[in-house]
Amino acid sequence: MINPYLWVLSLGHLVVDLGQGILPILMPFLAQSLHLSYFQVGTVVLAFTFSSAIIQPIFGVFSDRYSMPWLMPLGLFLSGFGLALTGMVNSYELLLVAVLLSGIGVAGYHPEGSKVAHFASEDSKAGSSMAVFSVGGNLGFGLGPMFAMFLLGFAGLDSIEGLMIPGALTALIFIFLLPRFKKILAQKSHPQKRGIEQTPIAGNGKRTGSLIRLILYITVRSWIHSGLVYFIPFYFPSFKGIAEPEYLVSTFLIAGVVGTLLGGPFADRFGGRNGLVISMIISLLTVYPFLHFNGTWIPIFAFITGASIISTFSVTVVFGQRLLPNNVGLASGLMLGFGVGMGSIGVTLLGVIADNFGLPLTMNLISLLPVLGIILAFTLPDVRARGSVSQQGKPLEQGV
Repeated sequence: MINPYLWVLSLGHLVVDLGQGILPILMPFLAQSLHLSYFQVGTVVLAFTFSSAIIQPIFGVFSDRYSMPWLMPLGLFLSGFGLALTGMVNSYELLLVAVLLSGIGVAGYHPEGSKVAHFASEDSKAGSSMAVFSVGGNLGFGLGPMFAMFLLGFAGLDSIEGLMIPGALTALIFIFLLPRFKKILAQKSHPQKRGIEQTPIAGNGKRTGSLIRLILYITVRSWIHSGLVYFIPFYFPSFKGIAEPEYLVSTFLIAGVVGTLLGGPFADRFGGRNGLVISMIISLLTVYPFLHFNGTWIPIFAFITGASIISTFSVTVVFGQRLLPNNVGLASGLMLGFGVGMGSIGVTLLGVIADNFGLPLTMNLISLLPVLGIILAFTLPDVRARGSVSQQGKPLEQGV
């Protein structure tokens, strides 16, 4: 049975990740209001990516060293408050401060939230439990644009103050539950207290190598996912004659929610490495048809592609936590924050390729990236919880 507190943590994940879907919608309004150049727009996006994603491992290190469940309600409040400030500022410099503040809130929530989710779950159901936590973030990303347009419909940027409401309300819920979260951390933050025997992992060097390959896998996945999300609106109108490709982006993102819910249980049953391999194989078989087929096949392949790519979102978090059992916060920050950051860098590099060689070539390149993901997945160890059972009914040891 899934711990009910995981649903609360998933709700917090949803609220804190709304900003990732909201900011792209706000930027045209902010650029017009503050007379921003394209370079300044890019700098604002980079500031949010840096503060919300790239510095997450730093919060993870502090999360491992100190028990800081209070970061969750604080992060929830700051994530919404910073975005709300973007509608009130009157200069580019203050806009950067507001975006950085929101990003810090996002970065503060993720490592601590995923750590509590890790300790609140049964080890044999870690994939399913982390899928519950992760699906909130995917939903937040997908619902962000709709929520932004809803608020902007009232009075434009003057109604953006409403962005602080979800974060503030959810922060109050987390403040009320802080004693329970502290108890979970106190009881289960050590393997001995959890009653789980940890199998030693063979050598720190081998473990580090596995972690690096896992991060490279996440990088490839993020490049595919972010590249499609950002370039679908440009590619399909110009080369496929689809005037309103927004529905394809929504289909792609919503499918990610379904993929997350399926990927966690699959990894619990068949192993995380197998989940990573299957995800990339399906992506390899579907991205190219999605880009080149016509008619009703396009949304069908958009859904399958979105589900397959994001099906490993929770799986990689659990994988990283098992590779770093004594640094769960750091592992969570690397898996969650680093992935988003690498996605942004990937979009930038793919954009350079598109500028110089054309968008069709860039999209075809994205369709081939799963090959690299498959190779990386096969090099990873089959890390599972004790008590996991193979298809032949034999227990699987955890090891690298």
